[in-house]
Amino acid sequence: MPLSTALLPLFTSLSLTTTAAFQTGLPQPHVAKPKIIPATPPTPPKFPIIGTLPDFLMRGGVDSLSQIYSDMYKEYGSVFSLSLMGSDQFIIADPRVFDQVVRSESRYPVGAGEDVATFTQFYEAHNLTMAMKGASRGEDWKEWRSAMDPDLYKAWESYLPTIADVASKISRVAGREVTEAKNIEFVDFLSRAAFDMFTAVMVGQSLQTTDNSVASPEDIEFVKATQAAFDVTGRLLSNPLDKLFGGDLYGEFNLNMEKTYRFANKMNKEAAEQALQWQQSAPSSQDGNTASDESATKCPIQGMQNAIKTKFANPSFVERLVHRGQLSNDEIAEIAAPLLMAGVDTTAYVMSWLYLNLASNPEAQTKLAAELKSVLNGADLTTKEQMDALPYLKACIRESHRLTPATVIVVKRLDKDIDVVVPNVDGVSRSYHVEAGKRICLNLRGIPMDPKYVTNPSLYQPERFLPSAIQERKGTPSEIMDHPAFSDPFGRGKRRCLGSNVAYAEIMILAARLFQDWEITLSKDSVKEWKASQKLMLKADPYPSMNVVRRVVSP
Repeated sequence: MPLSTALLPLFTSLSLTTTAAFQTGLPQPHVAKPKIIPATPPTPPKFPIIGTLPDFLMRGGVDSLSQIYSDMYKEYGSVFSLSLMGSDQFIIADPRVFDQVVRSESRYPVGAGEDVATFTQFYEAHNLTMAMKGASRGEDWKEWRSAMDPDLYKAWESYLPTIADVASKISRVAGREVTEAKNIEFVDFLSRAAFDMFTAVMVGQSLQTTDNSVASPEDIEFVKATQAAFDVTGRLLSNPLDKLFGGDLYGEFNLNMEKTYRFANKMNKEAAEQALQWQQSAPSSQDGNTASDESATKCPIQGMQNAIKTKFANPSFVERLVHRGQLSNDEIAEIAAPLLMAGVDTTAYVMSWLYLNLASNPEAQTKLAAELKSVLNGADLTTKEQMDALPYLKACIRESHRLTPATVIVVKRLDKDIDVVVPNVDGVSRSYHVEAGKRICLNLRGIPMDPKYVTNPSLYQPERFLPSAIQERKGTPSEIMDHPAFSDPFGRGKRRCLGSNVAYAEIMILAARLFQDWEITLSKDSVKEWKASQKLMLKADPYPSMNVVRRVVSP
């Protein structure tokens, strides 16, 4: 826990004792202040310009990133630092200490997008004002975030029926596309599924890229271009040598980003224009469906105050933006690419690990199918109440993130210096001075894989995150595993991912549908071993082939 929380009982006791002494005239007792000493974090051998790069390469380099952070936690402890070609990192294992950093964020916190030069340089070169606002800080970022928060981050629950409808369509073709016709590998099927779900949220209808019989080549090309742009960015960000000598990679990135932007801009522009025409021409709900401003009511779908005329069963994100009137159609079109890329690829990375873990652990998959049968009995997952009634599914997702996170670190940067205080078991706390702008990272490969806190940490055991297990950990050292910073890959604080709530809903809804309908297993001829390879995020490499076979449901 943070030092201030740890010392609260002491301060309270001291206050009461001092008050009593003053009232009785007794001498005040002397209470020693907790000892805090300045410290320097341990670090591998460091050289001019290249920093700790030699040690990083000797440990396996970018292809062993997950293992490196795990090994360095074992070697150096809960705090250490790295310096890779001028990129300095201060790494913390304890999320309660990391909370000091989160609480120290300014009114306009530094966003992760500022670290991704490939994207920001592309935005600047193409004069993409709205995209730059989303990647920046200050009033511009606040304006950008405020324009979209009500209709995406806050109103996530209202999109559940839309997502469920798309997930049902995806499930209908899963066995045919992956196993029977072998049109697509399962990991690519998941990427297309993420695209289909998020485009339905964005523009109101799925482009059905998971169904090769109806998918357009242009839509599939968008998914591929987005994946390529993300993968190249990952190499440039995480591999110092590619960053230094990656001339061809930058060209590859720009080529795929241009494809992505052309497609996304066109799709959103058409959707915005159609939404405006529809809302101007439809005189009443008889001409279409009527929805409304979800943020104005506690009910996300019905009983809304300001009607939104929509031609879909549920208003799309674009329709809501048009109705709200804060952004022009051109601005709405411009935000499409960053949102689609983040909404599709991040979700796909997380899902790829979830399905791999459940395919590798059939007993957990069987338990999940039983819960889905008991709660949903074949129905789609369409409400938050249903989501809350599926603790084992939530535990499966949470355990997948613990064992195989989509990223090895959570990164924050502050615009001011900070002294991070780390309490120590020997009674001495250590204070580490971190300069403004330096990357401060929470290590997801430390405590989550430490047997001191997690029993059998290398095993996939969703049961450890059931409500009863969480309750049993309270008051023990293992309770740290339930800290919010360890719960998902979408960040914390004011810069938490805009689409995080929608993404989590997509992950739950698709899993609920697929695991009711199908048994997903590793193919007999599939690879037996894989490692976490760094793209923009971590991905199993090579990703094993899977079979999708109709689940036999017991009566």
